[in-house]
Amino acid sequence: MTLVTDLVLLGGRVHTLDTRGTVAEAVAITGGRVSAVGPAADVARLAGPSTKVVHLAGRTVIPGLVDSHCHFENAGMDGHTVSFAGVRTLDAALDRIAALAATREPGAWVQGQPWNPALQLVEGRGPDRYELDRAAGGRPVYLPEGHAATASTAALERSGIDPGGHDGRLVEGAMHTVARVVPDWTREERAAQLTAAMRALNRRGITSVVAGALRPADVETVRELARDGRSTLRVAAMVTPTGELNPSVPLADWQALLASGPPAPIGQHYLTRGIKLQVDGGMTLGTAATREPYLTRPGYHGELFAGRDRLAELVDAAHRAGWPVGTHVVGDAAIDLALDVHEATRHRGLLPDVLIHASLIRRDQIARARALGVQVAAQIPFLWRNRAAIAGHLGDARTEAAVPLRDLVDGLGLDGVAAGTDYPINALDPFQNIYAMTTRRDAAGEVVGGAQAVTRAEALRLYTTSGAAHTGEQEVKGRLTAGALADLAVLDADPLTASDDELRATEVLMTVVGGQIVHDTGLLG
Repeated sequence: MTLVTDLVLLGGRVHTLDTRGTVAEAVAITGGRVSAVGPAADVARLAGPSTKVVHLAGRTVIPGLVDSHCHFENAGMDGHTVSFAGVRTLDAALDRIAALAATREPGAWVQGQPWNPALQLVEGRGPDRYELDRAAGGRPVYLPEGHAATASTAALERSGIDPGGHDGRLVEGAMHTVARVVPDWTREERAAQLTAAMRALNRRGITSVVAGALRPADVETVRELARDGRSTLRVAAMVTPTGELNPSVPLADWQALLASGPPAPIGQHYLTRGIKLQVDGGMTLGTAATREPYLTRPGYHGELFAGRDRLAELVDAAHRAGWPVGTHVVGDAAIDLALDVHEATRHRGLLPDVLIHASLIRRDQIARARALGVQVAAQIPFLWRNRAAIAGHLGDARTEAAVPLRDLVDGLGLDGVAAGTDYPINALDPFQNIYAMTTRRDAAGEVVGGAQAVTRAEALRLYTTSGAAHTGEQEVKGRLTAGALADLAVLDADPLTASDDELRATEVLMTVVGGQIVHDTGLLG
């Protein structure tokens, strides 16, 4: 039986990212896989009467992008939670809160999408609980910021926190105390949110994602979408079995939670990448655990949320039950601890363990990670708007050395490190991030650690072939070669040859996942 070619893209510049870096003119897709790549005249002959033919007119095709650490579920929350996108003043933020609160019943929760008011607002701060109380009419309000949050009086009271003398500002553990009492969405609401989130990533040319910390209920919804053919994004999940990054359950309970092993893959649209655990805080907040003390706090070395013995028992139990582990580690002291634990608990037959963020990793630690077979998921956008805040905590030298992509690529190889965003903490835009990886310029145009820049070709691979290797899918994903999954993006600029300004302005004209067009601007006819 001869299969019918479903889709043909002709007359473009196709970066296959195969081992030779072949550039072709056209690509054919059959049954969700790439069936041919080559000269336009040869590929055109494969089109039949029912084949959809797209004329690229010289535009660029790349393999679908992979965001290797992204809380993608937050991208589908418009209309469900308060968006602070584009907000620059405290009054404007409060107006957004009031507008959503007006659509809610008295006593109903008002939640915000993660943001960074200290950097985003001209006042340099977010609203306090008194301002939230007035804006939301006394409703419970919870506004997450990553490692911090703000809550209204009603939200504090519902979580058991005495609001007396409390401004509503929550950091790390206190944040989770309130987050635990925020009601869950219904299954139908969550399916709609996750579907919208997938489409939002598709519009950026992203076809695969490593979900940074999925709760069990979200895992089940993502799996249901994959099973029902409603998924437009390939999801590899880092799972938080208790819904928390620092589980406080007894070891026996932890072992029981993991005993059945990782959820099975659903076709090519869902797989379990591992368990997610958190070891320290972050650079911007000044809570990353560091070898050297902070500049502004003599003797302070940041925060560690798990001791070596506790982390080792959690990781060992995960390995024994068949789960790889991803540890949130930002500071070099936290990386030391995690590497000690990964060395002591090594388990053959699993995907590699992952250091997530590893923003302040040093060369000796990179060499140690390579020896242990541990991967790194790094995110350049932490430096995009945060340089001044980070330097205020750590000083210029350590800030310049942060997110050392050059050292990571040289030390671990391209398959040992992958690019991502940590969205919504940072912007989702992959081309802004490729610009930052290759120029090391921040939002103000200043160079931050120029010696750690990588080449355009390396940056593109960190977003494609490296992302595929990160989930063990390098044989079928990340390249446009015959037999590979038909995941690709059509761009209006070539990311390997465009000027810096053109690169940052790159538009995704079409995105294809498994041979299905999931995003189309209509510009290709």
